[in-house]
Amino acid sequence: MPLSPAARVRAAKGQGGLLREQLLDVAGHLLEDGGADALTIRAVATSAGVTPPAVYLHFASKRELVHATCLRVWSSLFAELEAVSQGVRDPVTALYETCVAYIAFGLRHPAQYRLVMDGEATEASRRNEDACFRYFRDKVAACADAGVPVESATETARLLCSGVHGAVCLLIHQDRDVWPPDTARYADRAASSTVHGALLTASRALRPSVSTVIRPG
Repeated sequence: MPLSPAARVRAAKGQGGLLREQLLDVAGHLLEDGGADALTIRAVATSAGVTPPAVYLHFASKRELVHATCLRVWSSLFAELEAVSQGVRDPVTALYETCVAYIAFGLRHPAQYRLVMDGEATEASRRNEDACFRYFRDKVAACADAGVPVESATETARLLCSGVHGAVCLLIHQDRDVWPPDTARYADRAASSTVHGALLTASRALRPSVSTVIRPG
């Protein structure tokens, strides 16, 4: 619901950053509710109860506003990834928990995820794709240090990224009514499949066959 100019608390002198955060709150809601087309300078101004020039004081263009909105959400990703893996002594389990958290994050923020990974926020895309890749590569290196046979941490991290990214994109590019009813289970299975597949083939490719997927009795 748009805020009237009187309802919005005017930032005191030296607190211009407060208005910036309020504008990003509004922009985030517009993006989640209506997608990239709904996120305009005028729409943010109207919803925040200010004039467009007030928004331009903080964001020089719609593109800059989109970048800031996406990066604000994505900045929380790595804190979430660290939170779920912190204290997990088994590095493979920690990697799995990281993958679950990544998929869950993408499904919670589909509009921001699409913009960063597939849309116009190219600056945000470059920063986050690189940071995510390095993060997963470090997790793979920890598995290798623990004795998991990994021929190339870079190649294995690339496969992990493709797995979790694919799991997110498969759903967020479709209407929610076709999503699986239990997205938590979906994230668990997708993460398990990605981690097992990437690590079990990290030293040599296994040609899939009945014998490789059925355990001996």
